[in-house]
Amino acid sequence: MKTIIVGGGKVGFYLAKTLLEHDYSITIIERSKEQSQYCANNLDAEVSCGNGTTVEALEACGADKADVVIAVMGQDESNLVCCQIAKSRFGVPKTIAKVNNPKNADALKSLGVDIVISATDNIIQLLEHEVDLSAMKRLIKLNSNEASLMEITVPKNYALEGITLHELELPPNCNLACINRGGKTIIPRGHTTICSGDIILVVMLDSEEKELRKALKIKD
Repeated sequence: MKTIIVGGGKVGFYLAKTLLEHDYSITIIERSKEQSQYCANNLDAEVSCGNGTTVEALEACGADKADVVIAVMGQDESNLVCCQIAKSRFGVPKTIAKVNNPKNADALKSLGVDIVISATDNIIQLLEHEVDLSAMKRLIKLNSNEASLMEITVPKNYALEGITLHELELPPNCNLACINRGGKTIIPRGHTTICSGDIILVVMLDSEEKELRKALKIKD
């Protein structure tokens, strides 16, 4: 997947490094000559020193052939302009922008950015769903934050030990995707049982989290 990352600072650098490990084709546009050189010396990616909010810079990096443009510059306005040019001028299928001020997130979405990522909101979500040692953790937000992929660790001495999925009254918009039991993956069916120590992956609407906890007798 051809990906253009606009902004080669810490966020852009480590994002590029991670995507390269997953065999993405990466091009970085960075305004600073010093930071551009650092990226070029330390990443196996194409690096262009230029202003990623201009048609010329995006065109020079092959934006017309890009699958996604990710803008992670320090100014929300710059990230917006970059994504708008990528979408309107070059027809890039997917644009992603980082917002430094979470209050700007809705504005960027309304102005055409496909995906808006707020570092502040992500930290809040971590505090709410990950930092504690809860048996139920949110791994990924889905469908514009309406749904989630959840990981549930079934506690020891589980109250419903051995219960089958047929016997559980799960919420209607909740699917158990798989169960990890002692390192073995189980694709659940109606006769599959739930046991202490199981790690369950669930896809569900966020609105039904309380009902799922109640059905599985998982405490907050």
